[in-house]
Amino acid sequence: MTGLFATLIIVVSLVIAVWSAVHLLINRPISRYLRASLLVLTALFVIFAIGGIVQMAMSDRDFARLEFIGYLVLSPVIPLGAWWWVRGDTSRAGSAILLVVALVMPVLVIRIQQVWAGV
Repeated sequence: MTGLFATLIIVVSLVIAVWSAVHLLINRPISRYLRASLLVLTALFVIFAIGGIVQMAMSDRDFARLEFIGYLVLSPVIPLGAWWWVRGDTSRAGSAILLVVALVMPVLVIRIQQVWAGV
């Protein structure tokens, strides 16, 4: 559960966070490209979840499997929920929501990695 793909998700999340912060600071409505980036992040988390569950099924390591599955299954829901929330929002609040979500997602990836490592 560690590696290049997890790093890619973290980098994409941080790019979205910076992009959202710029929209928040200049008081612009969220562009459709910024909203679409949440769908890309959701897709990355779906792939991450599938890969994690496959790795878990092939492993006999001892770790919190139920917690691991919970994190993996629910992680794509967060950016998808944010996309749904801001899809019609033209205020600064939408940019702030995206900023918070984009900052939470790298932390979630790190927590998933910790559970995988048995921490």
